[in-house]
Amino acid sequence: MDHKWMAKTWLVLGLLLLAVTLQAERTEAKPQGKSRLPSFLTVCYRDSPTLNECARKSFKSIKPRLMDGIPEMYIPQMEPLVVPEVKMDQDSGAIYLHSVYKNVKISGVSKHTLNDLRIEPSKLKFIVSMTFPELLMEAEYSIKGKIMMMPLLGDGHCKVNLTNITMQTELFGQEYQKNGATHLKIIDVKVEYSLSNVHMQLDNLFNGDEALGKRMNDFLNENWKSLAEEVRPLMTKALVDILRASVDKMFAEYSYDELMPKKNN
Repeated sequence: MDHKWMAKTWLVLGLLLLAVTLQAERTEAKPQGKSRLPSFLTVCYRDSPTLNECARKSFKSIKPRLMDGIPEMYIPQMEPLVVPEVKMDQDSGAIYLHSVYKNVKISGVSKHTLNDLRIEPSKLKFIVSMTFPELLMEAEYSIKGKIMMMPLLGDGHCKVNLTNITMQTELFGQEYQKNGATHLKIIDVKVEYSLSNVHMQLDNLFNGDEALGKRMNDFLNENWKSLAEEVRPLMTKALVDILRASVDKMFAEYSYDELMPKKNN
């Protein structure tokens, strides 16, 4: 994926946690053997009047298993969630940054709360709302560029804390035929998110100059709200693209009748 359009400010490092979490689902785990749903999942019928209640129960049932991941559903180990490398570049406007983050480790993903889960089979519409109380990202970073005319240079260890992240996603599907079975693919995704606070610490900025490094870290942390609004359209687009790719992979693996069969045929 091209991340050039994602990073209009350094705050993307923090907000990228949301996107990286979802991106890992489509790059890490792969099912083995015959294509079938795990036996521990609750079967929910799309023509049942209790569909949404059943779907929420099924979703919550996998929460204890997220620590080790669920390969059959393309869900990797969640604690910590590991992403080998993320690249981000921006070279227009007031922001000029080239950065790489390696050995990214994210903690707190499995401690989510499910706020809402609704399915509208007649519209092939899926609505999910989740809250993460806290996400912590640690990585080895390398960055060079400018932000608001101020030079930004460094390489070393970084930490980013995000607090009270809530994300609501609406996915719209479309049926298609594959090997004689009906499958779904995502044709539209809408994402909204909010967060209460972002705090970051970049070690070894400006070749280890502690005074300059502290001033830059303080500036980024003091101005995170205004920077977050500037980057919101870019992050929303990133989340939409990643969600579509992740869910489409699962829908391609399992037919519509496998995932959510009809009770009354």
